[in-house]
Amino acid sequence: MKKLVALLVALAFGSMACYNTYHISMDQMKELQAAEGANKVMATKEGEQVEVSTGTRLFVRDVDNRRYPITPYNFKLTGSQLVASDRDYIFMLSQIKPEGEVDLLSTPKTVLLIAGGAGAVAGLIVVTILTAGQKSFSSGQ
Repeated sequence: MKKLVALLVALAFGSMACYNTYHISMDQMKELQAAEGANKVMATKEGEQVEVSTGTRLFVRDVDNRRYPITPYNFKLTGSQLVASDRDYIFMLSQIKPEGEVDLLSTPKTVLLIAGGAGAVAGLIVVTILTAGQKSFSSGQ
């Protein structure tokens, strides 16, 4: 039973690994504050090219490292504030780190997570079938 609980906990934390996080500068965040009807391609600090659409997960972090979601094309970044009215956020720029985070779904990580979970369940079923009918405790009766 402990192995099953440990497996379930590992799978629950594994779901957080299905996204790749990329960092963009505040200048690039300014480009994402107004909807122009088209997706934007951004160069990240990691050297990757990522496409940001209205459904892309965009975040900022405060100085205490808490992460806040921001809706792309639906916020205002001024010289002193970041205002995300749909989320009821008003941050002074001194309160947040000088970069944004873009999370993109990682297909290989997601496939591996699902395959690992399915394999673990299949293994548990096989072990249960193979050990069915065997006594597991030596009760002497």
